[in-house]
Formats: sequence, structure tokens, C-alpha cells
Amino acid sequence: MSEKKTDYYCLTPNEELAMKVLWNTEEALSASEIAERITNRVWPASSIQSILRSLEKKNAVRVDSIAKLQKSYGRLFRPVISANEYAAMQFGRYYQSGNSDCYSMISSLLGHSTNDKEEIVNALHALINEYEKKENP
Repeated sequence: MSEKKTDYYCLTPNEELAMKVLWNTEEALSASEIAERITNRVWPASSIQSILRSLEKKNAVRVDSIAKLQKSYGRLFRPVISANEYAAMQFGRYYQSGNSDCYSMISSLLGHSTNDKEEIVNALHALINEYEKKENP
């Protein structure tokens, strides 16, 4: 999604539910569409407006466009950050605090993977090759 550095933030459980809906769709969605797609929601659909305002303040979502929705106009939202970028942000927060054992982090991630061993090894080789091609910052 984005190549820029993003300030660290943590999503609340309700914000995470809204983000998962946006991460799992290609099109921009209205607030009501986001609320409708959250399964087992225990809060009123009208709460999505405050959740989206909070996500906008965190720069996690942006207004993609304004569209006619039934009788009135409404905002359509897109994520600013991908699910993978958010996960990396969470890892970065922990590993910037002095616990920078890269081997342990990668080992832990691989230990929890459900992917085939050969698939993991091929992906790691591809990542290493890509990483080695990058210019040093």
C-alpha cells in the first residue's frame, strides 16, 4: 500500500474489525457497508461513524470519494495501510524497544505458520534475493 513510514498506533478491537472488512475488499466502502459486513457485531451500526473518525485520525483509513448512497451522499473509505504493514508496525514497536533478536522473531513466525515447508523455504529464498538486491540505505 504505502512506502512511507507511519507513526505507530494500535487499533482497538472495534477498529480492527472495521479494518479487516476494508482489507478484505477491493472497492471503497461506505460506513453502513462496513458495519453490515462485520459479522457478530455486538455494538450498534451507528457506532461505525465514531470508529471511522478514530481511524481517520490515526491515518489508517482515508476518504476515497463521495458517492450517492440511497437518498443522500456519503463518504467511501479505503485503508491507508495494509494488514501486513499494520502487523509489521506492531512487530517494529516491540523490536525497537531493545529486543531486536531478528532470529527469534523469524523463528517464532515460522513456528506458527500453517504453510507447507517447501513453500516457506521458497518464499524465504525469494525474500532474501529481493533483500540482497536492495541498495543499502
